[in-house]
Amino acid sequence: MGFADYPFTSRYQTIDGHRLHYIDEGQGPTLLFLHGNPTSSYLWRNVIKPLRGRYRCVAPDLIGFGRSDKPELDYGFLTHYHYIRELVAALDLKDVTLVLHDWGGPIGFRLAQKEPQRVARLCFMETFPFTFDWEEFPLAARPLFFAFRRRRLSYWLLQRHNLFVEMVLRFSTFRHLPRSVMAAYRAPFPDPRSRYPIRVFPGELPLNDRDTEARRAIEEIENGLDSMAQPMLLLHFHPGAVLGRSRVAWLTQRLPDLEVVDGGRGLHYVPEDRPERIAEALDDWLRRRLPEPVHDSPPTPVVAAEDDRYGGPLTWAFAATEHGDMVAAWSPQGLVMLSFADDAEDGRAQVARRFPKASLEAGHGDAIHALLAAPAETPLHLVGTPFQRAVWRALLDIPAGQTRHYGELARALNSQARAVGSAVGSNRIALLVPCHRVVPRAGGLGGYHWGVARKKALLAAEGVKEP
Repeated sequence: MGFADYPFTSRYQTIDGHRLHYIDEGQGPTLLFLHGNPTSSYLWRNVIKPLRGRYRCVAPDLIGFGRSDKPELDYGFLTHYHYIRELVAALDLKDVTLVLHDWGGPIGFRLAQKEPQRVARLCFMETFPFTFDWEEFPLAARPLFFAFRRRRLSYWLLQRHNLFVEMVLRFSTFRHLPRSVMAAYRAPFPDPRSRYPIRVFPGELPLNDRDTEARRAIEEIENGLDSMAQPMLLLHFHPGAVLGRSRVAWLTQRLPDLEVVDGGRGLHYVPEDRPERIAEALDDWLRRRLPEPVHDSPPTPVVAAEDDRYGGPLTWAFAATEHGDMVAAWSPQGLVMLSFADDAEDGRAQVARRFPKASLEAGHGDAIHALLAAPAETPLHLVGTPFQRAVWRALLDIPAGQTRHYGELARALNSQARAVGSAVGSNRIALLVPCHRVVPRAGGLGGYHWGVARKKALLAAEGVKEP
């Protein structure tokens, strides 16, 4: 897992004439990740990577942040809420689990209270669905945030010198943020004008020294906490910055269905400090909370036997299928080959070349239609080196409608992407051992033994857009 990687496809939704950027990765129950100040969907990258194989992960950039447009707006709390609410409606997100940090918390809690028909569950960390006073504010940060809430000082500190990125973000993680990560956070804010949305948020904090529209809205959220029926997960980090022990106890008394999990050591931007822990805890909680299995993958075929080579009897057959003309071959242990062929003669020749020591006997093409109709009932006989078989077994775990990168498989197997690519290319059981679901990280479809056009058609039939 690259610490700075953001290997996702950018998507855009136009709301009120302005483009909101978001990513939409994976399939399964929907997780909606909401960030705060001065971050973007980039904050969640290393949380989403291990989850997108099991869930649909949607992560927007708030208006004015990340790759979203930066129009002339007030950038107040309720403005941000409006854009997120409209995005959720435009994407028609339902049965959503919110994953919330910083200002994403009040936005998400308001959404959950106003539209409970869409929000089924909440997971939150280092955020504030409540009002507070300066005594509760972290002591070391009080002078700085007091200055951030003064009009002239805030312009100089936040717009001219970008201190929220350069100081607050940098010093609010235990982990040193590499230059590549800091560059990603700086990129959306190249000049003073672009940093205005950052400047607004400190003035919107629901502190007791101002009676603002934002404070009243968050006070409304606070007053509604005890009537929220959605199950919630609170990830508590130590020492944290926003959620100390007393506030966690306060939330436990008010939220009817709250589970608190220790997230370990972390300051404020905990998705940078502990992304693996967040993903693990969220996945574990959802497995226990979701009413249905996390995803409906087709049953995995049984692997009946594995050999480095095979020289025994084989029954082969040829048939025209919905996918194209195909040849198949079976040993007494199971299917050893399923390949695309020009005709029966070409199909038999392919089997003979693949298994030169085997004795071949012709079978009936109906057997191919039977195995395609019930692939889970077809035992597989994987014939290859131990490493090839390990890669092919990993391919069996990729659900229909999803893809994996060569590098992802390599990390899972403690290998290299080039070696994995070679093993994927050596697979001769098409469709059932779904090597067509492996694509390059850099984009595009990559290679396929039976042709890229066929790979594109197979992925399209599963609902996968071209990478």
